[in-house]
Amino acid sequence: MILANMGDTAIPNYSSLSAYSPTPRSEAMPLTLSPEQIERIQRTSSFRELSGIREQLLDSEPLRLVTRSKELAPFSIVVNLIHDCMIRQGVLLAVNELVKRGAGTPPVPFAFLQFGSGGRSEQAIVSDQDNGLVYSIPPHLDAPEIEKVHAYFHQLGATIVTGLEELGYPPCQGNVTCVSAKWRGSVEHWLDQLDRWASHPTWEHARYLLLTCDVRVLWGESSVFAPVFLHLRQLLANNPYLLSRLASNTLHYRVPLGLFGRILPEVTGRFRGAVNVKYGIYLPIVNCVRHFALSHGIFASTTLERIAALRERGLWSRSFCDEVEDHFRQLLGLRLVPPLHWEDRQYVNNSYVKLKELSADTSVMAKTAMKLAIRLQRMTAKLPSVHHG
Repeated sequence: MILANMGDTAIPNYSSLSAYSPTPRSEAMPLTLSPEQIERIQRTSSFRELSGIREQLLDSEPLRLVTRSKELAPFSIVVNLIHDCMIRQGVLLAVNELVKRGAGTPPVPFAFLQFGSGGRSEQAIVSDQDNGLVYSIPPHLDAPEIEKVHAYFHQLGATIVTGLEELGYPPCQGNVTCVSAKWRGSVEHWLDQLDRWASHPTWEHARYLLLTCDVRVLWGESSVFAPVFLHLRQLLANNPYLLSRLASNTLHYRVPLGLFGRILPEVTGRFRGAVNVKYGIYLPIVNCVRHFALSHGIFASTTLERIAALRERGLWSRSFCDEVEDHFRQLLGLRLVPPLHWEDRQYVNNSYVKLKELSADTSVMAKTAMKLAIRLQRMTAKLPSVHHG
């Protein structure tokens, strides 16, 4: 039996995508996702076939027609919808591959998890894997049956990671993938692991907790992950010591802005004259917004949802939220630019933009976003690490 879908994961309604599209400068509309294209993705039967469709849909060349980050921003939505469709189908292909090998269908309910930029729905055109698996083991299973469940999901995790790599998503360099025993296991495994990380919040454990805060169930049964996420919230609630340890990771990245507001690009090597948008602007803002949200008991998974919650609760002024949101949306657009600045599409290039190739408007935006990131870092450093609820 080949599975067509599983669990309570729903495919979003993409019919209103045109509402997000800026006025085109030519008849070649970049980065679209139509119902017909979604159907074509769902009909694929191999990672190789799916990879070809991914290359077509994520062709960034037409974006050269759009020169300002404000005009690019809406295409980030489409890029992330494409990634979601691709990765969902990739998980389905992996499950079906195990059926073909005789391993059978998933023996217990499970969920496929996205972390990092994928968990926040903020992926760039070129993106790596940050994922995990969680599954629910019924109490009536004996030890040999439980071992068979673990073995199945070990095999599934390996098949997913290998398949997604073929599809064009290299594994995370930090080994945050569902082939790793750390990021794959039963609900009980996840609960115990969260307790270990929270009770010994070393630099690495703090990083793992922050990754888990940026999580989304992309495929499978979201109810399986619910007790894990609830436990994470309980661990962070009214825990100023743990939040203070998370703050040191949050403020790790240095914004490359020098005296008198001058952007400081790389001065040697391959990326000379370029600036790292991901680590120099985007992540400093993402991390500070997340820390403010967590410190006030806000557990939304996307940066824009976190900003909206901070606005609704009056924790930030409406004008400041509008400022952060406007710059953040434009940064999502700027994150689509790197493939246009480099001949190959290797993941290592994915964060760098060449300053000389940016429009004047985009350069000004990048500089003001850096100033905002520095301001947010200073605000975060002064934040009492307490939240209620």
